Amino acid sequence: MLKKLPFSGKMLYASSSAGWAMIDRIVLTWLMYYYITSPAGGEPLMMPVVFGTIMLLGRVVDAVADPMVALWSDNFKGRLGRRIPFMLVGGIFYFIVFVALFYPPVAGNSVVNVVYLALLVGMYFFLFTVYVCPYLALLPELARTSRDRVDLATLRAVFSLLGVAVALVGSGLLIAALGFKGMIWSLGFLGLLFMYLPALIKEKDYAQSLPATLGLIDAVMTTFKNRAFRIYLVGNATFWFGFNIITLGLPFYVTVLLGLQEEQTSIFFAVTFGMAVLTFPLVNILAKKMGPKIVMVISMFLFVLVLPFFYFLGGGYLGLSPYNFGLLIMGFAGIPLASLFVLPDAIVASITDVEQSLSGQRREAMYFGAQGFVLKIVMGLSSFITGLLMQFFGQTAASPLGIQLTGPVAAVFILLGSLAFMKYPEKEVLSYEKTIPPVGG
Repeated sequence: MLKKLPFSGKMLYASSSAGWAMIDRIVLTWLMYYYITSPAGGEPLMMPVVFGTIMLLGRVVDAVADPMVALWSDNFKGRLGRRIPFMLVGGIFYFIVFVALFYPPVAGNSVVNVVYLALLVGMYFFLFTVYVCPYLALLPELARTSRDRVDLATLRAVFSLLGVAVALVGSGLLIAALGFKGMIWSLGFLGLLFMYLPALIKEKDYAQSLPATLGLIDAVMTTFKNRAFRIYLVGNATFWFGFNIITLGLPFYVTVLLGLQEEQTSIFFAVTFGMAVLTFPLVNILAKKMGPKIVMVISMFLFVLVLPFFYFLGGGYLGLSPYNFGLLIMGFAGIPLASLFVLPDAIVASITDVEQSLSGQRREAMYFGAQGFVLKIVMGLSSFITGLLMQFFGQTAASPLGIQLTGPVAAVFILLGSLAFMKYPEKEVLSYEKTIPPVGG
């Protein structure tokens, strides 16, 4: 009989999220800004539409790798388990490529930079999957009821948000103090440290590490036969399509629409994520009482109400200065953001229980891998759309329409996601918890 993961183990598992979320958020927030505005001086390294195309291609390459890594992890048999070995190997290479992204070989617009970034973006997202897919697959193995999964997902979300906050709030401060390269190295090393903490968990003591046996095609097809997973995936994918547009736009809201310095982005990030942290306990309580589905739907509708106001950033409304109006909108956005950090992983963890009735095996990684396959294509497309908006409608203070449109466009996609998510069969999914392996004391 497997042991029950103690609180110290939960902390070790969850703390990893601070590391990879920190590094990934730096890439998602600052890489586009770095390459199309050239904050170090000189001409921009490439046009927005070129950057968007590279991100799309990188996501496609990574998306193809997602189910392969998931299958490899699910079927892997090793002395340390099915998940930890991937995290140990993937972590260090992930860090190396992350740093290299911000060292383009040519100081200016060049096809060499385009090829360089395209290769490294593909490697970066692939290595992200090598680490994160097995890591997420551990959640349903370590937590075995819906309530426990909401709790562990909440704890993981706290660390994830901590990592994001350090990346977004700390990055601006570190850029001012150490420059872009100093920020990259400092936060990269810190993130790598957190990523290796779960290695202290003896996986086989707490998680069923029996390898699965399905081949790639059968594993993927069986996963998508899960009706609950298909419905969830449509809702979550459209949600992330819209949210990624906002993520890419964050530095532009502050520096272009509000006319502030790069380091002042930290203040607005702090307000947004501070509100999310304050909302975590409420999300946890409501998800246990009402179910994750309804809380997720409500949060998505709140996003739909808030995001159109991003169009008006830079103006003074409601009797507020442009600066204070911006703080107000960013703060409101943090309330539904809390659910995005907590609930999706807990929902997928419960959906994996249905697999026992479909194939008779535990294949947690394939569900996160299939989700990653879809989400990375979706996020690549959203990066491409963001690049198009800024390329054709403007990204400067003199012509900011491309930036202003990101909020309303994102709201449309999140609205579609909320409508899809309303069809998620939550009661049916939770009835499968009886199929999970027993846990001892």
